[in-house]
Amino acid sequence: MSVRLLFGAIGLTVALLTALGLNALFDVLNTPTLLAGNKVLLFETDDDLTQRLEQAGAQFGDPQFSLAWNNRNDLDLHVIDPAGNHIWFRQRTSPTGGELDVDANADRMRLTNSPVENIYWPPGRTPEGNYVVYVHHFANHGDRDPTPYTLRITMKGRVREFRGSLRYGEESQRLTVNPQEVADWFPLPAERRGWALVAMAGWGAAVGLLLALGLRLPQAFFPQVARAEFGVLRVLGSALGGALLGALAGAFGQLLFGWLVGLGEGFARFVGLSVLGATLGYGLAHCVPNLPVRPARWAGAIGGALGMGAYQWAITNASDATGRWLVAALLGLAIGLMITILLWRTRYALVRSGGTIAPSRLTSAYRTRAG
Repeated sequence: MSVRLLFGAIGLTVALLTALGLNALFDVLNTPTLLAGNKVLLFETDDDLTQRLEQAGAQFGDPQFSLAWNNRNDLDLHVIDPAGNHIWFRQRTSPTGGELDVDANADRMRLTNSPVENIYWPPGRTPEGNYVVYVHHFANHGDRDPTPYTLRITMKGRVREFRGSLRYGEESQRLTVNPQEVADWFPLPAERRGWALVAMAGWGAAVGLLLALGLRLPQAFFPQVARAEFGVLRVLGSALGGALLGALAGAFGQLLFGWLVGLGEGFARFVGLSVLGATLGYGLAHCVPNLPVRPARWAGAIGGALGMGAYQWAITNASDATGRWLVAALLGLAIGLMITILLWRTRYALVRSGGTIAPSRLTSAYRTRAG
């Protein structure tokens, strides 16, 4: 393999294998469940119904009634509150504060295969008493019946889902629920920001540690690199430094993502991954010989920015696990290429000088002039 590609390929391979191993570890630890309810830089923690609600601009409240199905037919959600007010598509609000804010597949010109409907009350305005909820199959728009659906009810920090299926014109069984009688329902996922930081710091630490080793050790085959760089203490120090600085990069990226997510997940993820990559590159430059600080920092930032696009593609077309190894591979490739470029420029300068200049004298300024 040409030296022009060698360290880029090494960085890509090491980071990719690290990310694959981490994905396996996350599965064993059931990390997605632990992180549920949190916004995490490289984890998709929202379930499908929650994602649909967010994409539709739905409001979240207490109580909240959400309906999802998977074809273009039109199912309607109905809720009768304790005061007897009937909320549905022809009466979207009630005097008690309830509102139907999302009504999918009612317009034949805007049909979707991932519809959702939502009725909610703002938190703190929960009317006490019994709520009656049911689903009605209002219109068949050409898809096969019966149409399966999922009805999710959230009350008093508890959640329960009900599933069924309906044919055109049918109405589901009416459910009566009371906020005072949901103690046996599942608790909502809790915010665990500390665990989000731990997950991202651990991911960054593992990538940083193995990249520090993977980008240092192969340089033993290059005569222009001092032998002292491969002593046991230097190698161990490089590994520990890479792990520590990688952990800081992961935690810093997660903090920025959490602070900015209110401005949009795409923007927050772009900033978080760019800063994570830049911090990782900066850290590795202090742990790996022949990795210049400024180019490594910019390479990491560019790799992180490209990783954002790769991650967004992955969570749409594959999974967040695929997104994590794509991000790691791009970071490893971008940072590793900086060593490749530096070593190649050193070799080029030696050839141009006729081999009369000692490699130790090839300062950055000289290499720039020689090139």
